[in-house]
Amino acid sequence: MNKTLIALATLAMLGASFNSWAQPANETATSTTSTAPDAALAKRIDDAFITLFPLYEMGRARFNAAAHPMNPTPSPPNGTPVNRRTLIDHTARDVTTPNNDTLYSATWLDLHNTPVRVTVPKVDAKRYWSVAFLDAYTNNFSIQGRQNLGNGPLNVVLVGPNWKGKLPTGAVLKSPTNDVQLVGRFLVNGAEDAPTVHRIQDGIRIEPLIANAKPLPQWVMPRTSNDPENFLAVVNEMLARNPPDSQLSKQLLAWADLGVGGDAQTFARLPKSTQAAWQARMPNLHEQLKTGLQYGAKLVNGWSVPSPRVGQFADDYMLRATVAFGGLSALASTEAVYLNLESDPTGKPLDGGTAWQLHVPPIEAKAFWSLSMYEKTADGRLFFAANPLNRYSIGDRTPGLQRNADGSVTLLLQHEAPSQTSNWLPTPKGPYAITLRAYLPSEAMREGKAALPLLQAIQ
Repeated sequence: MNKTLIALATLAMLGASFNSWAQPANETATSTTSTAPDAALAKRIDDAFITLFPLYEMGRARFNAAAHPMNPTPSPPNGTPVNRRTLIDHTARDVTTPNNDTLYSATWLDLHNTPVRVTVPKVDAKRYWSVAFLDAYTNNFSIQGRQNLGNGPLNVVLVGPNWKGKLPTGAVLKSPTNDVQLVGRFLVNGAEDAPTVHRIQDGIRIEPLIANAKPLPQWVMPRTSNDPENFLAVVNEMLARNPPDSQLSKQLLAWADLGVGGDAQTFARLPKSTQAAWQARMPNLHEQLKTGLQYGAKLVNGWSVPSPRVGQFADDYMLRATVAFGGLSALASTEAVYLNLESDPTGKPLDGGTAWQLHVPPIEAKAFWSLSMYEKTADGRLFFAANPLNRYSIGDRTPGLQRNADGSVTLLLQHEAPSQTSNWLPTPKGPYAITLRAYLPSEAMREGKAALPLLQAIQ
């Protein structure tokens, strides 16, 4: 599976307008020392880094969205969400593996000094929608939407873990952390349907219950997680803002001599041998993260099926770290799964030079499913490709899609236009990959036990 299997449009929402200057998390790491650290020390540093890397990524995403001095359109916490208004097409290159199904609304909540009310207006019947609340450790601690609220509306108050004040009556969600990422997703059925979704987005309200409460400033600028000094400074600030649970707290105490849990200057005060060990381990650690969502995934009929623990990681710290690297803000698999196909039945990489049929059985998804076609660049990134139909994905909502008697669909995958285009998913000329998205999937779908699309030679 490509490391960018789920480069969520969430990231586009939070950072596409300033991607040109925001430091990428997955830049190539370089070592400043050739001395290998003691094996026991190296193991402890590895454990600390893998456990805490998601905190760094959330700190980076929050800072870039809300506080970076070069961000021309900052989005203050507890303020109006940033709304993506248009579907991505083949001209976009700011986000890899883009989504052509939903529009997004995203912001950050700061619960240090006030509870915050979140309201979303009623959504028209059958439209998929969700509002995910992620804690600072990247877990989806609550997903509100079609699955539990039907058409809505949503009216909920979020409180921080230490809030002791009086609350209004009604629905209350207690967040495990004071910093919360909010990501709303709303199904859109083509450009003509976008204005309806815009009205929903415009009706979203974020209201601090204490009107004059100020969000807690974020002081440390995340530059790159390849620099252990910056890594520890950002992580330590995030730990201070979002104290861990009791289990993780015990682990952090054992890493105090590695610089975990101190202040922004902790790294400079570490012994030179410990500093050198951090420097030496960074390249290897970042290389491990490049597995992305492939970590814990299994191969089913050529499709890479991610671990069902994505989005709600419990104590699977490596999975949590790799997803933070390759798909920050991923939904829990109970809400959506994303499967990737990059090879044909013989194991060769998919390429537009060969035409295929794709037999799609009834997909076990209560909300909707889609198959997105991506051209693959030399560095492995995935983007939509230009085609005569401007069709970048095909799915259960595609107008004119011809179905078989048993409810299955037979798609034609080729570069040149066929005589009948209703079931044509155009491929680029060269290498490509396909992503299957299934929203509100069955348990069998989540576990890779459901029937999946099958590539077949053209008869």
